[in-house]
Amino acid sequence: MGVRLRARTTALAGLAALTASLIAPDVASAHATAGKTYEFQLPIWLYAVAGGLTVLLSVPIAVAAGDRPSWTSARSWSPGRRAVAAARIARWLLGVCLVIAVAGGLFGSAQFYANPATVLFWIDVWVGVAVMSALFGNVWDAISPLNALGRALEQQLARDGITPRAYPAWLGMWPAVLQLLMIAWLELCWTGGSNPAYLAVVIAVYVVVHLLAMGVFGAEVWLERGELFTVISRVLTRFAPVEIWSRTDEPCQAGRCTEQERPGCPSCFSDADPSQRGVRLRSFGSGIHRQPALVAAGGVFVLTMLATVVFDGFSRTLRYYDFTDWLAPYGSWLAAHSTTLRTLTMIAIAGGFALIFVAVCALVGRLEGGGVADALRRYAPTLIPIAAVYFMAHYFVYGVVYAQLTPKVMLDPLGDGWVHYAIFTNVPGALVWYLQASLIVFGHVVAVFEAQRVARRAPGHRTRAALAHSPVTVLMILYTMIGLWVLAQALQA
Repeated sequence: MGVRLRARTTALAGLAALTASLIAPDVASAHATAGKTYEFQLPIWLYAVAGGLTVLLSVPIAVAAGDRPSWTSARSWSPGRRAVAAARIARWLLGVCLVIAVAGGLFGSAQFYANPATVLFWIDVWVGVAVMSALFGNVWDAISPLNALGRALEQQLARDGITPRAYPAWLGMWPAVLQLLMIAWLELCWTGGSNPAYLAVVIAVYVVVHLLAMGVFGAEVWLERGELFTVISRVLTRFAPVEIWSRTDEPCQAGRCTEQERPGCPSCFSDADPSQRGVRLRSFGSGIHRQPALVAAGGVFVLTMLATVVFDGFSRTLRYYDFTDWLAPYGSWLAAHSTTLRTLTMIAIAGGFALIFVAVCALVGRLEGGGVADALRRYAPTLIPIAAVYFMAHYFVYGVVYAQLTPKVMLDPLGDGWVHYAIFTNVPGALVWYLQASLIVFGHVVAVFEAQRVARRAPGHRTRAALAHSPVTVLMILYTMIGLWVLAQALQA
């Protein structure tokens, strides 16, 4: 896309914000709004329809953009010694915080917002890694103490003459998918997930298991496919307007890159000569087609991330509690066992998202003349912008507000109460609402552009490509309306 195309995309995001200011729903609050409730005047469905129409208006622009290359900055910045030193310091600080979190979880306060285990894991890492990656690129690889320990372990094993085993290609990202479901279950379904002592054990076991896995399969191979937070970071980084790049003929340690220029590969970046690597700006979402395709189950991972966050939003709405009240006369056992009910509902929503996407890809595969598996592989990454913006819209304010507690719980891990300061919580409701709505619509517009790029790569006439792309467009409009509807509900604080 050129400068004009970026301007048009920005204008669409502005149109979405303007639409949001004119058509606002009845009541809204969210997990992300830190317990606030906002009153609006007009029906929710009007707002959802307006967002869907805005995404629909982006389709002709995406078609007109054709095969123009995405924008990347002509200027590149090479990380200097100060940046490397800052990353090393951040890595050490995060490692110390991790040790404090485990100790505080085992011996500190049982209150969620007074314990370093819960604050560090659920707010700083779970929310922070995803938001940071979608906005600023893959910073996590540089500051993660677990990643650094895994690489050091691999080097030590190499010196001892121990080589890693071959990673099964069919396994792909399935380990990360299973971990994502487990973490989502801990957060959204099981009440013990907010217990600091249980969470401290989870953190300690998590570190040990992943160090063992990196020792068996190699650090870069496992980080790319199995370590949950690295996978989240590298997937959402494809949406970010910042990319790392390198030029090298050396083999990619993660087994992913084949070209001489390798955008977005942390292992190739660290191995390349300093003069042959750098950081540059690019258009939002362009990492989806600039970086290598996702490995097996990568599309399932993106769908799972999107579906679990949507369930999180839905489970806090009055509609969800209406559903549980309706279920009580017919399924009293389920209604009385909220963990089981939430688990089944989360599975149903995640499965529903997957089935709908598979059905759309089956239709697209028939229109393009290919199979459903090929369509799934090609179109699943175009959902990354949707997953990124919905995650940010849902959690952003929640993270910003309660991340302010991090210094307090780290300096007072046992909760003795000797550290006192007030946190800023007076976030204007209108600002929260318009930020959420603009993010949702903008992310879906970016997804439409990327899906159009995928469609153009299919063999055949451009009219046929546009026709094949239409079911995906309809699906993205549907996702827009669902996302806006969930965010617009009267949510349980």
